[in-house]
Amino acid sequence: MIVLKGRVIDCTGKAPIEDGAVVICKNHIRYVGESAGLPAEYAGGDICQITDGTILPGLIEGHVHMSWGGANSIHWIDYTPQLEMARALRDLNYLRNEGYTAVRDMGSGCVSLKECVREGLLDLPRIFAAGRILTQIGGHGDAYQKLTLEASERVYGPAFIVTGVDEVRRAIRTNFRNGADFVKIMTTGGVFSQGDKAGETCHMSRDEIRAAVEEAENQGTYVSSHAQANKGIRTALENGVRCIEHGFYVDEYCIDLMLRNDCYLVPTLSIMHTSMLYNTTNPNVLPELREKTLRSYEAHYKNLDLAHKAGVKIGMGCDFVNDPAMGCTYDKANMEFERMEAAGFSPMEILMAATKTNSELLLMADKIGTLEAGKFADVIVVKGNPLEDIKVMCNAENVKIVIQDGRVVKDIRENAAAMN
Repeated sequence: MIVLKGRVIDCTGKAPIEDGAVVICKNHIRYVGESAGLPAEYAGGDICQITDGTILPGLIEGHVHMSWGGANSIHWIDYTPQLEMARALRDLNYLRNEGYTAVRDMGSGCVSLKECVREGLLDLPRIFAAGRILTQIGGHGDAYQKLTLEASERVYGPAFIVTGVDEVRRAIRTNFRNGADFVKIMTTGGVFSQGDKAGETCHMSRDEIRAAVEEAENQGTYVSSHAQANKGIRTALENGVRCIEHGFYVDEYCIDLMLRNDCYLVPTLSIMHTSMLYNTTNPNVLPELREKTLRSYEAHYKNLDLAHKAGVKIGMGCDFVNDPAMGCTYDKANMEFERMEAAGFSPMEILMAATKTNSELLLMADKIGTLEAGKFADVIVVKGNPLEDIKVMCNAENVKIVIQDGRVVKDIRENAAAMN
């Protein structure tokens, strides 16, 4: 039994408990409340007094691609399953060092690691994964457009390239067969899609999107869409998609749909920030791509502010792919805390986005995401008070203790006593 005493932010929306306590028995939380009210039955545990820090739920990364990375992060033709898994293992360890006890993988080979974690063969954050993404011919994720389509479909790529309802259904059923938890589709191009106009495109037909939604709902889950351009966002939302990733060009109509249909937005500000810095300083970037990046960057913050003020449920994820050239490596994934602050979110809103809201996107809100009795013991301790300075969350060295499923997996306190 572990008893953590100190400032507690439970991320339910309640005010912090300045002299609080969290009790962990085996892999569950048994008590969260005032230290003075701690039941006598818990007095004999391993007590850890936090004097200059804060006790929080384990963080949840809401948008990652765990097995992508390297000198050229999107050169999938060079990938092997072994290389993908080695990269994923490295990057998942980076994330847990930063306080993440669960991740939402938005498309990669990472789904294959889930069974290894279940069997206890690997000690990693909890994995909630989409499997391979779905895109149309020539869409975002059709990775080898310099090859013929026939050649492209015969080498490894990040996506199922689908045409028509039947192919959509087959791809999704294949993903679920391989252990996917939800569906990821592409209804627009992206910042690096050179043939797209950033604010105008739509990929996949309404029938294809509705088929994806039906297949997901048949499995008790949902569809999330990479959607940056307005038309692709609207079409996704009109046909049952529950979460929009990026959402640069959301407007009042889209926001109204999201509110009425209980949808989510994961803005991924960090990847856009690093893309903007890279595309505007690299002389090899095409001028039209540089212009599109700047235009999208401005729209991103402007329209996120509209969604935020309207009350759309907003999650949090960096969308990094461990690309050193762009500066988006997973040892810097906590950049998203700083970017959310720059976008106008309060420290408490940011903490709740990275815990409570993201747990809803993992369909695990009853098990993780807040500090409440009965939930799994995913708990972290950070130096300082993130409500006074959210940037303390941006440095892994400030994450002093990480407990996942009741096990201490990181403890870098000075003179730390062992905790069981």
